[in-house]
Amino acid sequence: MGNMQFSDVQLINLSMLVTLRDSIKHDRVAACCKFGLCDEQARFLELLSIDQILMLVANLGQECLFLPRQDIVSLLALPLPLAGPIMSVHPPHHAPYAPQPAAVQC
Repeated sequence: MGNMQFSDVQLINLSMLVTLRDSIKHDRVAACCKFGLCDEQARFLELLSIDQILMLVANLGQECLFLPRQDIVSLLALPLPLAGPIMSVHPPHHAPYAPQPAAVQC
């Protein structure tokens, strides 16, 4: 792919996609629980090669796949010892998952 320069948004997408894929390969069930994935999403991500991930990231441009939680400011403003427990009892709100008929192909 040569000397491709990724933006901050692209680096976040790249880092998260590789992290998700590697976590799924290590322990699918734990990764699904940790990242809020369904099995279909996990199967798709697990099969991506690093070249496919790089091409996806390059072609997504400045669209962030992994947006911050809506309550990020209030969580970060909490006293540090409380942040983890509060996050565990107030999980982020996820949009309902709707499977797409066609998979992304590179």
